[in-house]
Amino acid sequence: MSVNKFETVDMQQIADMTGVSRSTVSRALSGSPLVSFKTRDLIINAAKQTGYVMNTAARNFRLGRTGVIAVVLTLEHDSPQTINDPFFMEIIAEIAEYLRQRNYNTLIAHERLDDASSFLQSQTVSASDGVIFIGQGKKHKALNELANSGFPIAVWGDATLDCDYTVVGCDNRQGGYLATKHLIEQCHRKHLAFLGDTHFPEPQARFKGYVDALQEAGLAETNSSLHINISFDPSTAQKALEEFFTRETEVDGIVCCSDLIAIAAISAAQRAGKAVPNDVSVIGFDNISLSQLISPQLTTVAQPIAAGAKSMCESIFAQLSGERPRDDISQAQLIIRDSA
Repeated sequence: MSVNKFETVDMQQIADMTGVSRSTVSRALSGSPLVSFKTRDLIINAAKQTGYVMNTAARNFRLGRTGVIAVVLTLEHDSPQTINDPFFMEIIAEIAEYLRQRNYNTLIAHERLDDASSFLQSQTVSASDGVIFIGQGKKHKALNELANSGFPIAVWGDATLDCDYTVVGCDNRQGGYLATKHLIEQCHRKHLAFLGDTHFPEPQARFKGYVDALQEAGLAETNSSLHINISFDPSTAQKALEEFFTRETEVDGIVCCSDLIAIAAISAAQRAGKAVPNDVSVIGFDNISLSQLISPQLTTVAQPIAAGAKSMCESIFAQLSGERPRDDISQAQLIIRDSA
């Protein structure tokens, strides 16, 4: 079918062009997961060729939807960590790009999750069809209550807790184990440290993996004191790391709970006169883009940032369709570079 550019094109014409039903066209242009990627691409291409533009405002009004998914960083009130953390920026960028492809907008919200009841009355909820939380923080109970309210949420975090909400992320305990085992295999056996705040679920699971590897190698007792609770915020971590290297002069291997902590540790080690990795090896966690831009390049445990962003978005869409999605926990992957 050829369409004059001055003609008004409707969904039925798109359906006739592609050989599908009008309802399938509507679902495809709305980004519904019920339509296969092949059929969706066929319909979207036909819509582009004819200049068809969906009236998303009318669609959302008809469905009682906003066309918006909110993203909330689960930070504590006194946390120095902010949205400019590279991990946050990378995962938010992936979420926003995927939602754009599904004709959805992204709302970055600074709403605090103190309790589910207050959150459900917030502007964030009224302005969105669902919320993606980056991190569980210390809000596990409130997240469970929020999930049980029926409002669609997905959470980047650790699935070892008793969660009523969908959790997306990697196997944190396995990641901590792989990082520690690698250092042990590199002959770091007596002074192997762990840096991360184990009051939070993900660092706690990574610490358990660190302990697993030490116990497996019979080294748990010799390294039992080499753990400090350290903030994810690099500026806050810097002073603690300087004190750490002054106190722990013989430390020769470090497992860090994030790439930013690892980068701060490398900087502090070098200022203390230690060469990385010759004097002390350092492993991070996340595999953010910055990990390849520093010198030495950072050995790290990769998290599935792009795949996880997509999975959390799909979880929200599934819940909007009345489904209960499963957790999506990826295997941890150690990326070996120059720092360890």
